[in-house]
Formats: sequence, C-alpha cells, structure tokens
Amino acid sequence: MRGDVTGKIGEVIESGTRQWVAEVYRTAEAPAFGTWVKAAHPGGAVLFGAVSLVEIGSYEPNRRAVAFGMTPEELRREMPQVMELLRTTFRVQVLAYREAGGALRQTLPPHPAPVHGFVEPCTAEEVRALGPPFDFLRTLVRHPDGAVPVDDLAVAVLRQRHAAFGGGPDGERELIAAGRALSRLLDDDHERLHSILRRVVA
Repeated sequence: MRGDVTGKIGEVIESGTRQWVAEVYRTAEAPAFGTWVKAAHPGGAVLFGAVSLVEIGSYEPNRRAVAFGMTPEELRREMPQVMELLRTTFRVQVLAYREAGGALRQTLPPHPAPVHGFVEPCTAEEVRALGPPFDFLRTLVRHPDGAVPVDDLAVAVLRQRHAAFGGGPDGERELIAAGRALSRLLDDDHERLHSILRRVVA
C-alpha cells in the first residue's frame, strides 16, 4: 500500500453518480452496514453516502473460498496465503454532496466519486449536518438499492444520526423530525414507520 492513507478505510474501485463500490484496505476495519462515509472529488466537492452492502470474497471472481476447518487465527498462522486471496468490498448509496463552495445538497452529485479516490468515515459533525429537511430520505426510500431491504438501511442510517447526537434529548428531537419526514414518504404507513423508529433506538 502506497502513500499516506491514515484515517482512510478504503478506495473506490467502481463509481457512478448513484452509488460507488470501494475495497477495504487490509489495515482497516470494514465499515458497518448503514455507516455514513464520504469521498472527495478532485473538483473540491465531497460526496456523502450510506454503506448499503458489505461483502467478503475472493480476488478471483471465478474462484470461491473453500472450508478448511480452521479458525481464522489458525488460517493466518498456518496458511496465510489463503487469507491473502480474500478481499472485503462495500457498496455505498450516494445521498448527498457538499459543493466546492461549501453548500450542502441532499441530492445526487453532478459527478461520481473518482475511481481510486479515498473513502473515509464521516465525522459526527458531518452526520449531524445531514438533517432537516431530510431530503436524503426521499432518495433512500423512493429510489433504494434494489438488492437491499430499504427499511433495514433506513434503520441503520438513522441509528448513525441518533448516535452522532449522543442520543439524549437532541437525538430524540432529530429522530422525531426524521420520523415526520418518513411518515410522508411512507404514505402514512404508521405500522411500517413505527417498526423503523422502534429499531433505531432498540
């Protein structure tokens, strides 16, 4: 691995304006489902999104991993070459971007994240900024990643925002505001809404 990647968790290997795929560095821990992450564009913009899928597989697409009957620690000790053949990737659903001039837009960016661009976890401050009017929820709910249960991703994303406020009264107020926006997007399906909000704080 070359260069200074301190604080970086991965690198973009596929990209579009709606989503990107990144490979996790071996020295980093894979982000959790629903984690808010960011990638900078060379023009100065910063793209924000939520991790919608994490996968571990072989570097060779036509070669599947096989069972050895060993623990991961035993494999690393006795057959380290096996672990070297595996990689972890994650897909990110793009939900917002910050223009080079500083304005935050809760919509898809005009340009995709650059291939080989670094991916970092968002700071708590950045996650808190992605709030009202919660337009990112419209993208998340109405135009979801087809391979991912949208309600589960909404739970994970809102849980991250709740944690960014440290829970408590501020987190509760933000969750109530998000719930109002979600209610409209879910066509007042109260049972579905309550299921999402209940799991955020469970």
